Amino acid sequence: MRIDKKLARILVDLGDKPLVVIGPPGSGKTTIVTTLGLMRLKLMGSSMTYVTHKPSDALGSITKPSIPWKCIRDNLFLILDSYEDLSTRPGISLLVSMAYRYKAYNNYVRYLRYLSRNPRNTHALWLLGRMILLRDAVTDQDINNEVGRVITILISRDVKGAYVTTALILNSICQQSMNNLLILDDITILPIREDALLRIVRMTRGITNTWMVLHSIGKLSIEDLNTPTIITSHSGPAKSQSRLRDILSRIKPGEALYMGINEELKIRIHETKKLREKLLNETKT
Repeated sequence: MRIDKKLARILVDLGDKPLVVIGPPGSGKTTIVTTLGLMRLKLMGSSMTYVTHKPSDALGSITKPSIPWKCIRDNLFLILDSYEDLSTRPGISLLVSMAYRYKAYNNYVRYLRYLSRNPRNTHALWLLGRMILLRDAVTDQDINNEVGRVITILISRDVKGAYVTTALILNSICQQSMNNLLILDDITILPIREDALLRIVRMTRGITNTWMVLHSIGKLSIEDLNTPTIITSHSGPAKSQSRLRDILSRIKPGEALYMGINEELKIRIHETKKLREKLLNETKT
């Protein structure tokens, strides 16, 4: 099958760098990022984990995430802090720091249940409720990704979705595997704290197999991202009010602008959508 030359140039320009796609709803963000992911799978043989909150966007078989407990326990503070500012709750922070002592998720949960028998131990009860949200995502086994597989993980738009998404990013760090591409679509619809979101975005700079989709431009400036970025079309008011209006004014409806390290390319959404359908058909067969 003929591969789109512009999209292939984007993949070459990206190299081993992360990717950010920015735009409002319905502007082609998902189309672009999933098409690039399928092209990467076809050209490089890598597998893809696609995380979304919309069942209609599912690309491959829908599955629950499997993240080793060791990775979660070693980074539990970061996961919980994505929603709750733990620096203001030292009692909970102390309990969180003890997680690394437990070799199994269930052992740590049993420990919290034991503590929460005392009605005055509100920290243990609070933390127990949060840990239960991660229950379906935790495994005590190390996970080896299968090459050439496309899977979809559905997440909720509540605090559980924020925890699981953060855990998936941290799992990419723990695995340090280039074989599996993690696409997060649309991370800014989650109730992630603003400073935690910026920290997460900065963390992904060092994770070459994580691509993120951001809802609109929001409060994160392109300069802060310092990452190859695709900006999709925006409405008139958004263009006039944004400090990036010079960039946005160059994008017409049905187009997107890739701002990479060495390249700057226009992408046609309709053509990209047709390519995705062909790639999907090939993947399923």
